[in-house]
Amino acid sequence: MKERYLPCELQESSPNMMRRCVHSLARFAIAAIAAFAPAACALASTGGHVAPVIAVDVIDKAAAWASPCWGYNAPKILRNQNGEMWAVNFFGKYGGHEQARILKRTRGGQWLKGAIFDSLYQPSMIFLDEEGRLNYLQNSQTLPIRHYRSTDSENLNHFALVASGNGIPDGRGWYVGVAVHGNRMYMAYVTLVYDLYYTWKDIKEATWHPAVLVEPGVVDTGLGNHSWLYPRFTFFGDRGYITASSTVDGSKQNTYDKVCMASFSLITPENFEKEVVYDGAVGYYSYCYDTVITPDSLILCGFNAGRYKYGPTRTDILPAGLYMASRKIGTKKWAVNHVDEGDGGLAFHWRPNDGLYALVTRGSWDKENQTLLKKSTDGGKTWTTVVENIMAGYTGIHHQFFAQALRPGSGSAIDGDTFYSLLTNHASVTPADGLFNFDLLLLSIKLI
Repeated sequence: MKERYLPCELQESSPNMMRRCVHSLARFAIAAIAAFAPAACALASTGGHVAPVIAVDVIDKAAAWASPCWGYNAPKILRNQNGEMWAVNFFGKYGGHEQARILKRTRGGQWLKGAIFDSLYQPSMIFLDEEGRLNYLQNSQTLPIRHYRSTDSENLNHFALVASGNGIPDGRGWYVGVAVHGNRMYMAYVTLVYDLYYTWKDIKEATWHPAVLVEPGVVDTGLGNHSWLYPRFTFFGDRGYITASSTVDGSKQNTYDKVCMASFSLITPENFEKEVVYDGAVGYYSYCYDTVITPDSLILCGFNAGRYKYGPTRTDILPAGLYMASRKIGTKKWAVNHVDEGDGGLAFHWRPNDGLYALVTRGSWDKENQTLLKKSTDGGKTWTTVVENIMAGYTGIHHQFFAQALRPGSGSAIDGDTFYSLLTNHASVTPADGLFNFDLLLLSIKLI
């Protein structure tokens, strides 16, 4: 069963719904989810755009030490050609108590709860293979990375272990990213010494190819660790692309000084090239949120920049905000353009014969923030606002964050006319017994 957030004006039509509007904190209890009547709303738009139709579904709740959508470089939301959808939730206390749950939405719109996995560490990831089977990956602080595959077409309750490991002797990995291309799956991860590797195998194979070292890590207990983190895969033609966020003060200040990319041949994946997409500064945040490649071979990489945390101040870097770097495949120079003055997050959606949409989060997870819908018709050079505040009128949603959109690299079928995004509402910004309360949300934006 699912709960759907309703705007206040719709809630006032029912005494029960009005109580939910007034007593919104009751919504955040970790309990069985009440069934709400389906609703959607068309919000006022700006810039002469026709307002899209917005729907926000609470598909599950979680008490966890980290957001279920943390690690939005890795796919956690899927859709097949029949309109069925999947998500994966994350809950439990830190230190070996974490669990994940598979969730499925039927074509009729009902969310079903499925298999629960334990013995994991960071939020898990999912993808659909060529046969339409659901695949699930999880990491652990003590066990190798594990790849499971659904044993039936229900893709919900029954899974079998396919592979354990990662292509190096220590089969563990952190900050894992995964994607599928044809019958082959690709995985990137960081080791205990912060080396970034990637590897690959056919979907049903039990053994990973010997992993390729992309970026050597540095463990520095004084200044902090260096690594490329949060690897994200995209594909175009006969090449794969990995975008990542570089840190040189990991586990200390945890800022990101560069947005980086490695590209490799799908024919001979051992061969790769590295480049810097955006060179920021130590002590500032330059974190990659999303990457897409348009049908005309334009790579678009969204990131934040310019937000200061510590150290010497700089006048030669971008002002604080959200940006997009772009270049055509086959060229070398990146063009950087401003998207928004916020720096909370970006998720993209490409609509054929229309343009590029961006779901923009202004603000951080621990403060009241705002989500906008913006649009570009010139490849990210200029942006206009379509909806100023997507959650306006939806009570109880004040801390939306970690938005992730559907991607072809997850095996998903993309509906160009609907922008789907998975995100969390941080329902309690102060933990209780090490646990925060989260609402796992599906945002559906029907573009007009």
